[in-house]
Amino acid sequence: MFSVLLELPEFEVVNQEIFDTHYFVHIEKKADEERCTCCGFYSSSVHDRRTKKVRDLSILNKPLFLNVIIKRYRCQNCEEVFSAPFESIAAHQRYTNRFRQFIYEQVLGTTIQDISQKHQIAYSTVERIFYSIAQEKADEHENVIQKTQEVQDITLSLDEVAVRKGQRYETVLYDANLGAVMGMHQDRDYTSTLELLRLKVIHPERVKNVVVDMWDPFHKAIRTAFPDAQIIVDKYHVVQKVTQALDQVRKKIPGLKKARFHLLRSYENVKEKNRSRLNELLETHDNLAYGYFLKELFRDFYKSTDYAIADQLLSEWIQLAWSSPFESFHEVAKTIENWRPQIMQYFHTPFTNGRTEGTNHKIKNIKRRAYGYRNTQRFKTRVFLECTGQTYKKQMS
Repeated sequence: MFSVLLELPEFEVVNQEIFDTHYFVHIEKKADEERCTCCGFYSSSVHDRRTKKVRDLSILNKPLFLNVIIKRYRCQNCEEVFSAPFESIAAHQRYTNRFRQFIYEQVLGTTIQDISQKHQIAYSTVERIFYSIAQEKADEHENVIQKTQEVQDITLSLDEVAVRKGQRYETVLYDANLGAVMGMHQDRDYTSTLELLRLKVIHPERVKNVVVDMWDPFHKAIRTAFPDAQIIVDKYHVVQKVTQALDQVRKKIPGLKKARFHLLRSYENVKEKNRSRLNELLETHDNLAYGYFLKELFRDFYKSTDYAIADQLLSEWIQLAWSSPFESFHEVAKTIENWRPQIMQYFHTPFTNGRTEGTNHKIKNIKRRAYGYRNTQRFKTRVFLECTGQTYKKQMS
């Protein structure tokens, strides 16, 4: 039975023991001769046999342990004693290669502690298995990105993630075409951002577009690293600024705390049962209606398909925002005027950070799941492996 279930063709089953809590199977390599690791001469003279206990994949929900009988040969040419190597068990390992891969896949999306308890394996063992494979996968990840960027134009996305809200940020660099994380760097100032760009982008001459928010140090670093690239201010960040301006208007009107989500959603996304309440609020509060009109009008601006029309709509919107009685909209109008060329670039090259925002949430969850990472490199490795887009996965396959 076990010779079939094991599916380890290099071994034959010598004996098997069944216990209440686990299976214990004695196996030996089928080969009758091995190549000397010293001189390369094939030898069939067995010097002695030793055993090693190895963990393998569970069978019928019970742990399976293999008692591997290791033949040691004496070379008939150089007299050296050597051990037979195995395809399915790496040297000096106490688990099969497939069990190692299984544990790695189990840890993805959860914690090492969870898998340690689930499979009754020491935490340090699970940790060692996971990160040994994880680093291999991360290296593959980086190689695929670099090879892809050698032959096609590059669109980058640069964003920040608050790994400790209000206190510490990570700057995250993405390949927007592949939907893959390229690298991360602590802080979001000019120096650290420039260092990240120069370290991770091997072919700066191929960078054509960079999508980014309105954080000035990011723009300065991009201009230094890629002087010929087009900078596109992410439309979702701009819309967010306008939406926040409306929220400031709402906060100045008493009794509208529960109306926040109705007001901040686009009108077409407000559920039918809530629209009557929204319409009632807008009819009752003129200032609120004015701010809501500005918010919805700005969303319409981004729906334009023609650059000239979009440019005209933006000019009209800025005038309306300045003529409004709201300081919050005055501030947004000023910000939009300052970043207007980069905002309008979206209508030439319509890239956004929409996909990266979802990845940012994953990054926060990874951090939260393990209650923070003391080892920064391991945190970054996790991010590389778990925050990979479907386009990148197709390249890997």
